[in-house]
Amino acid sequence: MKKVYFCEENAFQTKKVYKKLKSLDLNIKIKRKGCIGECKTCKHGPFSVVNDKVIKCDTAEELYKKLYKKVN
Repeated sequence: MKKVYFCEENAFQTKKVYKKLKSLDLNIKIKRKGCIGECKTCKHGPFSVVNDKVIKCDTAEELYKKLYKKVN
């Protein structure tokens, strides 16, 4: 099972991406955490961690599309 984590501190609309993915019926574990230890990445744009690999993009919509492809 794939694991997807979002940092609650990220200010680049990743909460919307989280909610969108959570609403789909995918066989993944998806969580928001207070801090996931990627502070340098977190302050520059939207990102997520999938199975210990950082996925970063310029926009939240790009992040959603990239994550959807990875977990589907």
